[in-house]
Amino acid sequence: MVVFVTDLIYIAVIARAIGWNYETTPISIEIWILLAIFGVILFSERVLTHRFPLYPRVYILVQSALAITMFYRAPMLDFLGMLLLPLCFQAVQFFHTPLGFVWIGVLILALSGMMIIGPEWSAGLTTIVTGAGTGFLMGSFAYLITRTEQRQGENQRMFGDLQQAYRQLKDSAAQAEALAAETERHRLVRELHDSLTQTLFSMNLAVQSAQLSINDDPSTAEEHLARLQNLTRNAASEVQALLGRAPHWRLARGGLVAAIQQLAEERQAQDGLQITIEATGERDLPELVKGNLYRIAQEALNNIARHADIKQALVRLCLADPIASLEIIDHGSGFDPASPQPAGGIGMIGMAERAREIDWKLEILSCPGKGTHIRLVEKEP
Repeated sequence: MVVFVTDLIYIAVIARAIGWNYETTPISIEIWILLAIFGVILFSERVLTHRFPLYPRVYILVQSALAITMFYRAPMLDFLGMLLLPLCFQAVQFFHTPLGFVWIGVLILALSGMMIIGPEWSAGLTTIVTGAGTGFLMGSFAYLITRTEQRQGENQRMFGDLQQAYRQLKDSAAQAEALAAETERHRLVRELHDSLTQTLFSMNLAVQSAQLSINDDPSTAEEHLARLQNLTRNAASEVQALLGRAPHWRLARGGLVAAIQQLAEERQAQDGLQITIEATGERDLPELVKGNLYRIAQEALNNIARHADIKQALVRLCLADPIASLEIIDHGSGFDPASPQPAGGIGMIGMAERAREIDWKLEILSCPGKGTHIRLVEKEP
């Protein structure tokens, strides 16, 4: 639109020059040549600017020199002042502020000589004042258009940034959903390992014992089958608790100490493991802390029953202020904590994850032939 108006102003000047040429004194060939050159440069500006980024500065200089020359060579042709309009607009458009407005001021000062060489002082002053007002008005118009284009560009960039942020948000949501699914899967694996591994191991032992004694001592076989039935009920209860997302259901029956005591009774009934419990203090812990401590104790006792080749263990629970602790100690076969776990083993990994989850410090001290000491200590507040 602005380009069209600029071209239209030049065409209007040419039309007025033709009318002037027939109505009053003919315009000299020199002015017509200058007008033609002005027009060629005007219409070629857009093409040359795309090819040469610095061309607008040369364009403004040349066009301004042509306009001033025409004003001084033909001061009676007042309509030539219309050529200031596209020049003032383009000066602000090319040079921006404040240099564009400084250039407009320089143009007005250069034309002030018309007051001296013009036919009438008052007419020259009117031309200068009118040209100055019109020039600065066109410059202000160019400034507003430039600012509008800049705002549009900023809005487009902001819109692009918003679209990019929206895409990233969707990607993050998908990643969060996948992470949540993976976290839930890992939780289920950990709960299954903590709750059912030892029960299934004991069930397998009960079945083997029943098979060995079924011919020699049927009454003993019945005891093993009864034990197997009890283990099956326990496994079913564990699965129900897991599906109900209540991994710490035991703790509701009497707290952490009572849950560990019941766990010790189950281990003794299933595996003959005799567990001594030493509990001191009465401080209540958050449910998540109590649940994870219970699961760590359960895993440690499961490992003792399966791997320690010993039937005694000690669980020491201290709930006194300011620092609580939990220890599981046995004097069995032990192991090397630095050695890699067997393929598929997640017991020690699960302990470490549960300790990090409640922000407790986990220490596993063990040596082959010298037993194992697992110690969890609450971090100082």
